[in-house]
Amino acid sequence: MKIDLDFFLELLRIPSVTDDIPQVNRAVGAMRAWLEARGVFCETETMPDGREFLYASVAKGERTPKLLLNAHLDVVPAAPGQFEPRVEDGNVTARGTSDCKGNAVAAATALAALAGSGASVGAVFSTDEEEGGTTSGEAVRRGFRASVLTLVLDAGPWSITYSQKGIVSLRLVAKGAGGHSSEPWRFDNPIDKLFEGWTRLREAWPAIADEKEHWGDSLAATVVRAGSVHNQIPNEASMVANIRFVEPGAIPRIEAFVREKSGLAVERLATCEPVVCDAGAPALVALREAMATAFGREIPMVRMHGATDARHFGGPGAAPVAMIGVEGWRCHDEGEGATLSSVQAYADFLADFARTL
Repeated sequence: MKIDLDFFLELLRIPSVTDDIPQVNRAVGAMRAWLEARGVFCETETMPDGREFLYASVAKGERTPKLLLNAHLDVVPAAPGQFEPRVEDGNVTARGTSDCKGNAVAAATALAALAGSGASVGAVFSTDEEEGGTTSGEAVRRGFRASVLTLVLDAGPWSITYSQKGIVSLRLVAKGAGGHSSEPWRFDNPIDKLFEGWTRLREAWPAIADEKEHWGDSLAATVVRAGSVHNQIPNEASMVANIRFVEPGAIPRIEAFVREKSGLAVERLATCEPVVCDAGAPALVALREAMATAFGREIPMVRMHGATDARHFGGPGAAPVAMIGVEGWRCHDEGEGATLSSVQAYADFLADFARTL
């Protein structure tokens, strides 16, 4: 089935920024209307705060299909002009083209192509991936799972991502005794203590042994807060350290290390465990072979430093999870774009692959 460019552009024009629940729900409604008009069964699910997400399936009432697709309809903030898509030379430029509405359109097109076929395939269209993916987690809790394979459409093109790092964000806090900055010797400046602690931590942080893929624990300062006026030493200074890690269950160890080496108070802000899938699992082997045939190229198995909603679909007893995605560029940037040919290629592939399961 050919992708519906008009629908793709309509979806891109919806400014479904994650924290704008009415616009996110508008995107859900647009996706549901398009799918139902093509014979796909849909269920709109509602979170306690009114946020919606969508489950769609080829077979009515089937909540555990063999193949479960996942793509998110929410996007990061952008200037108003970025929600007006531009089509040129087979490319679409707008907020959300590659992250992740191009993937959502590919999934929707595949479902529509399979309507009435008897294939066992469904899709969760989540709506808060950019801020943690609670809707995907809730979808799993409500029984939307795969029995053979989950494919999260939110990764690089022409490859299979089989592992992604976990995340822990920690707030490092230094306390002091502030006062007028004209007499710094009289006070205990928490900014000095914060920087000194951060320097100790950075110097003690283990180097990443795998320099080619950078597959190891990383540390980055992302937010610094202290003071409010130029001539006053504050009483407190803080910094957020965003840490990406590869070993499941490592959060307590990492937190203890940060506390010991920095000498600062540490508060845990947000976490998610890594996704580690066996690249040799039969479902992934079959996926790789099918992609190589469909796309006429070698399909590498890769690992991801970032995080996707895959973390909600894995775990003990779950079907294998892999991440794939359409060809795009400059996610979260004003030049975000995707190729229409890749959206079509992935839509065709997903429909054909589902028929083999």
